[in-house]
Amino acid sequence: MKPVNNINECMLWEIPGEQRRFMGIVHERDITPTKTLSAGIVILPPGIEQPKLSVHPESEEVYFVIKGRGKFYLGEETHEIQTGSVIFVTPGAKHRAANTGDEEMHLYFVNTPSTFGPVGGYKDFTKNWKRVR
Repeated sequence: MKPVNNINECMLWEIPGEQRRFMGIVHERDITPTKTLSAGIVILPPGIEQPKLSVHPESEEVYFVIKGRGKFYLGEETHEIQTGSVIFVTPGAKHRAANTGDEEMHLYFVNTPSTFGPVGGYKDFTKNWKRVR
């Protein structure tokens, strides 16, 4: 369990389907010394958006746009986002991202408590996805 990790070396899955995208886990309670939070990356190819609104009733979440530009749907509002944007999601707020740019959009996320449920819960979350790293 390492406290320092490289986002380019984290576990990464391809999420299949029309809205093909990628999700990786950088910090999670059973793989790093975190107690309540999880962190990772979402990679959206150009023109792709997360297909459904996510909601985490008990968790706060922060997204940081590492690369790219797009829209972030937060509750009833739509926000233009770009490299350097930071988005705070309150518990219970419906949200999702869409890449409207011409390059991949990379979003780093941190949530607490972890939205994956029990320790190791990400394994159920990702069981139908293709692990690529």
